[in-house]
Amino acid sequence: MKRFLIIFLSVLTLMPVYSQKKKTTTMKRTKTTVVDKKTQLKNQASAAQAKRKQSQERARQLQRSVKESLDSVLILDNNIGKQRVIVDSLQKEIRSLNSQVTKLNRELKQLQKELEDRKSKYANSLVRLRRHRTVQQKLAFIFSADNFEQIFRRMRYLQEYSTYQQAQGKMLAEKQLEVKTKQHEILQMKSKVQKRLNSVEKHKKELESMRKRSKDKINYLNKNLSTVNKQISDLQKQEKALNDQIDRIIQEEIEAARKKAEAERKEKERKLAEAKAAKEKALAEQKKAKSSAEKKAAQKKVEEAEKSVKEAQKRVGEKIDVWESDASDLKLSSNFASNKGRLPMPITGKYSIVGHYGRYTVQGLRNVQLDNKGIDIRGQQGAKARSVFNGEVSSVFQYGGRYIIMVRHGSYISVYSGLTHVSVKKNQKVSTGQALGTVGKNSDGQIELHFQLRKESTRLNPEIWLK
Repeated sequence: MKRFLIIFLSVLTLMPVYSQKKKTTTMKRTKTTVVDKKTQLKNQASAAQAKRKQSQERARQLQRSVKESLDSVLILDNNIGKQRVIVDSLQKEIRSLNSQVTKLNRELKQLQKELEDRKSKYANSLVRLRRHRTVQQKLAFIFSADNFEQIFRRMRYLQEYSTYQQAQGKMLAEKQLEVKTKQHEILQMKSKVQKRLNSVEKHKKELESMRKRSKDKINYLNKNLSTVNKQISDLQKQEKALNDQIDRIIQEEIEAARKKAEAERKEKERKLAEAKAAKEKALAEQKKAKSSAEKKAAQKKVEEAEKSVKEAQKRVGEKIDVWESDASDLKLSSNFASNKGRLPMPITGKYSIVGHYGRYTVQGLRNVQLDNKGIDIRGQQGAKARSVFNGEVSSVFQYGGRYIIMVRHGSYISVYSGLTHVSVKKNQKVSTGQALGTVGKNSDGQIELHFQLRKESTRLNPEIWLK
């Protein structure tokens, strides 16, 4: 009993210690669990952020890749067009050369026929000449004549036949030379044909290579049409904002020119009214004149007044073009129009047209339509924008961190967009080919000039104006 009591008291003594240890262990476990959950949530947040960054980077890379592919397709499309023109031109030249070879072959056959005829005649003359090839034979032939008259005829015959034989020999040599020349000409022509054929094959291979690359790019773009359409939509929004600003500036210039023309019209009408008033005054003075001298002087004034009225009426009746109100503008506009198809490219150095004018589609690219108010020209580092014709800088402004320059050529306006530096100022006169500024990089880091051409407010296709 005593032993049982001791064991029971020992258990009672140890129970608080065990309970405290259990409580401490439970608290530690709870605290560890909280810490683990915080770490887990933090790690999950970091992983999600990293995933978002990766996703954003992939989207940016896709956009860059799509833009580069679209640009490549446009460049390839342009180069394919040029290559087709080269191949067609070479094939046309080959057909012309083959036609010339056929003609030369016909001429050669005719010459060879004539040559054979000359050879035959020359051989016959040699046969006849053999009969009298020595002096003794010639003398025997002459003096065997029946009479003196026959002697002279035989002498003349020998002389003429000798001349004929020499002429035949000369003609034969000339014909042989002619045949040889014609053969050489045919060989040269055939060599040209072969060179053109080799060139055609080379260009056809390049064309096929371009088509293959273009097809690969188009297949890639078709797989990412949503990105393509978004990029085109964003680009068109930017272009619309720029074109709206250009249109606004042009309308302001038209309005200014209209006001100037209106002021000129009013001034002409004022001068006409003054001339008519002067005429009425002169007529009144003529009626009052009494002496012959006064009448004569008054008549002279009336005639001068009538002449002034006619001149003023003629000026009032002249049509005033808003943009061509003076002779210099009219001449400049006329000269510009006469140079259609011969204007220089508005960028220096090597270039590629990566964006054409107007609404168009890229063959093979589904449901994608491009719309350009001008043309986009890809250049090299350091490329300059240059004026396509003599004119006056009508505006220099900034848009999207780039400069835009507008040059007026009478009623025509050329627009140069995407410049990082400008070397001209408003109202400055410029000449054909003069540098206007440095072409900058686009959003993809490519040197690119956007060029437009207008007649007043009407947009024109620059490609048919440039050479």
